[in-house]
Amino acid sequence: MLNPKKQIKLLKHQELFCDNQFTILCWNVAKLTLNHEFKDYLKSIIKQENIDILLLQEFKKQLSTEIDIGDYSHILSPNIETKKNIFGVLNAFHFFCEKDVLLLTKKRELKYATHKSSLMTIHKMKNNKSLAIVNIHAINFVQNSAFFNELNYLKSNIESYEGALIVAGDFNTWNKKRVRFLKKFVDDLSLKNVSFANDSHIKKVLKNNIDYVFYRGLEVLDSKVIDSKKISDHNPIVVHFTTLISNPTF
Repeated sequence: MLNPKKQIKLLKHQELFCDNQFTILCWNVAKLTLNHEFKDYLKSIIKQENIDILLLQEFKKQLSTEIDIGDYSHILSPNIETKKNIFGVLNAFHFFCEKDVLLLTKKRELKYATHKSSLMTIHKMKNNKSLAIVNIHAINFVQNSAFFNELNYLKSNIESYEGALIVAGDFNTWNKKRVRFLKKFVDDLSLKNVSFANDSHIKKVLKNNIDYVFYRGLEVLDSKVIDSKKISDHNPIVVHFTTLISNPTF
């Protein structure tokens, strides 16, 4: 009953290319996207930080209504669908999307036996290069070996891509083994970890970071974690990127 049957996609900026400087917002929004207080808060961040790309995890959408996040193209990679709602990870952007890849974990989590989802979108930039963005909500309630296998499955779907790359989201790395598995995943894809002057607002479990933004083929101009005053149990991460002179293509 909970297996997703629909793909939610709206592309309305196909004539525009991504600027060579852009800002992303990465946030596990804890299924609060229908809440009016949350909507107002998200819109205030978008306006204040001039967000070009939204990478949201645990996004909730009513099947009977359109997504209300402003003037963005968007793709939802769902992991749960009920009679009234659909849930998953959402990529939203203001420019051309060349390709999208929706992924579900092979393993299911306990309790409701649901998958977790990831989404890869590929975009063209104004420098005629490509940018791939991977939004992930990693599987949680499974053995560490299953977590490792799911990271390898995700890697197998993106490792042939050689261009600028962002991999971000909620990685559920709440123990040391998962942190080590994630480090191998990052090293294998030649990714760097976005650092913050103060990461005290990043979601942590047992002193281990849960939320990350990784990248390659780009430079970080600025990064911050915003204290959302407990609107969600995670906090929004904002990163301002610029492209490198040399950026391989797909």
